[in-house]
Amino acid sequence: MPLVATPAVVLSTLRYSETSKIVRLATRDIGVQSAVAKGALRPRSRFGAALQLLSEGQAQLLIKEHRELHTLTAFDLSALHVGLASDVGRYATAMALAEVMLRFAPADPHPQSYDLLREALGSLETAPAPVLEPLGLRVLWHLVSSLGFAPSLDACVRDGLPLPEGGLPFSTREGGALCAGCAAQH
Repeated sequence: MPLVATPAVVLSTLRYSETSKIVRLATRDIGVQSAVAKGALRPRSRFGAALQLLSEGQAQLLIKEHRELHTLTAFDLSALHVGLASDVGRYATAMALAEVMLRFAPADPHPQSYDLLREALGSLETAPAPVLEPLGLRVLWHLVSSLGFAPSLDACVRDGLPLPEGGLPFSTREGGALCAGCAAQH
């Protein structure tokens, strides 16, 4: 079982027993991983408050080959992102990004999406309130794109014809914009 040290963000936590947690981590070097943090719920745990949602730090994982659940041996906190928890809009936006990572990021290295998430958490924490919504949408769009799920906006998803400027009909089922001819058939 190799020990891997990697930057990580806590995406979700789940109580596992009286004293342990299962954490889902977005890591820079090994993708999204699940791990047991043994003793994390004890009063004098070595993890302390480090395993809060959206906290950022250096994770040390004992990787078990061909298994989906590893062991978290340490988590050295670098950012707790308390500013996200103080505002429901900031927190909701950050958790939407975490949910996208949980559902769509692979269990393989994907440093671009990890770096984007990390930078977004810092930006969401300090952004002025008026720019919070557009910032969240922009970051979400970039994250979805970096994970390979960007909708087609340059050409019609059905027939491949170039799309004109301006408002366009969008097909969520087909994953992109439609030209006028295809939209009429839709």
